[in-house]
Amino acid sequence: MPTTELPLVSVIIPVFNAGEYLRPAIDSILQQTLQDFELIIVDDCSQDGSLAVARSYQDDPRVQVLANEQNQGRSFTDNYGAEHARGKYIAKMDADDIALPHRLQAQVDFMEQHPAVGLTSSFMQCFGESDIVYEYPVSGDAVRSFLLFNMPVANPTAFFRRGLMQEHGLRYDDTIKDTFGEDYEFIARVAQVVDIENQPDILLHYRTLPQTLKADVHARRNAKSNQIRERQLRVLGIPFNDRELHVHNTISYFPFTLGDITLAEVHDWLWKIQAYNQERRYAEPEAMLRCVAERWFLTCYLNPDKKTNSLREYRRRPLHKHYNPGTKLHAKFLLKSYLLRHF
Repeated sequence: MPTTELPLVSVIIPVFNAGEYLRPAIDSILQQTLQDFELIIVDDCSQDGSLAVARSYQDDPRVQVLANEQNQGRSFTDNYGAEHARGKYIAKMDADDIALPHRLQAQVDFMEQHPAVGLTSSFMQCFGESDIVYEYPVSGDAVRSFLLFNMPVANPTAFFRRGLMQEHGLRYDDTIKDTFGEDYEFIARVAQVVDIENQPDILLHYRTLPQTLKADVHARRNAKSNQIRERQLRVLGIPFNDRELHVHNTISYFPFTLGDITLAEVHDWLWKIQAYNQERRYAEPEAMLRCVAERWFLTCYLNPDKKTNSLREYRRRPLHKHYNPGTKLHAKFLLKSYLLRHF
């Protein structure tokens, strides 16, 4: 049962068949250096004993366990948890990840020092099948720029003022039953009413599992993301035709496979985005220019073509002047281009 004194942070963990990973995730929250929190665990009709694991923690007065009467999906479960939250802040947490001990303290400190920021997240260190670090745009304008292409926030470390839901009526779209873009859709609406900034620190270990998703699952996720991207372009106020929208969606997620799209089309579209942003000031112009210039580099780098010579095409277009890929990545691009043309 929750205590009568209001906590500073409400941590929400939605659970569906989390299995052996749930207990370490819960323990990582209970062992935080900041102890002024409540932990709300919401089980979405798990069939693997997850609910029993969650209930085994109910002797801790900080822990509240809720259970959906039927499987409702991630968005409904997140909203249900938020309806029971009493903290000044809401912290998101996935049921199979590990929060570093100082996560909550670092995020509280950041939000207290930046009263204009409504939502933050952090970098994440992968473990399991991968050990890469997921990094995200940091400044508010960099976040708004990146939002046109993809999710600019690490959802498992999302941390926001509960007042967003009270004052702006913001909720996850519970018509999205699967975990296919409900976080991206929510963040896109949050960005329209408050500033979002990310902390360039690793505050969570993100569990990566063997790749078992089928092609149709990827297709469904991309289809939802494409809808959100189209909506964001309309927020920016940039006109586009079907071909330009196809270009935009293609260069918005790895591996940027162009198919019949030419690099010239990609550059023309990215240049159009920054030109309209210059006029409309959706984001600070330098931030948007860096964002689209990075997208230009990545598209060229990931689409080597002996006939086109992507390195030459990259260099001859004006966007290349506005992004520095770093010495190592630039050298790999040079080597890839050389090998492709000479062997």
